[in-house]
Amino acid sequence: MKAFRPYKNYLIELAIKIPWIFIGAMMAAVSLEVILIPHGLIDGGITGVSMMLSGIGGFPLSVLLFLLNIPFLLLGLKFLGKRFAFSASFGIIALAISTGLLERKSPFLEGNTILILIIGGILLGMGIGIVIRNGGVLDGTDVLALLISKKTRLTIGEAIFVINIFIFLLALLLFGWKGAVISIITYFIAVTVVDMVRVNE
Repeated sequence: MKAFRPYKNYLIELAIKIPWIFIGAMMAAVSLEVILIPHGLIDGGITGVSMMLSGIGGFPLSVLLFLLNIPFLLLGLKFLGKRFAFSASFGIIALAISTGLLERKSPFLEGNTILILIIGGILLGMGIGIVIRNGGVLDGTDVLALLISKKTRLTIGEAIFVINIFIFLLALLLFGWKGAVISIITYFIAVTVVDMVRVNE
């Protein structure tokens, strides 16, 4: 019976964490589909790449989110273990499903740039932070950020921001300076909130 106790404890832990991962994924999806995308803004990482490809080619964002994150899930499986890979997979699948459900919903805060920056960034950061705090991720680059934070003095939020610099440079070419700058500011707010949510982990 002792041999099964670790698995029992793990299942209990999952039962507690999985609802929070889903809540975090839904919060991030609301930020993406209802605030950022309708206003021509992007997220960072694989999510940002997926948003740009979706905008250019008309591919469903939910499908791209799942497919483009698969290599990073395999990376997490190799370096961070099976339990992490499972939680990460659940987080990414939850985000893909949530964005699919919210696709084409009407935007709000129309025209109010300050509110878009603040609410979009905070909501996205809280969603990512809640998911990471409960052992999952919402984006493949979060896996890289976790690995970097373990090897350097960078926090996860700082590592995420560094990784995503080139994403926003690409956004500059596609959306112009205004959309790119607002996206960067919004994402800076988000990664700051990520570290705030995780500070007591």
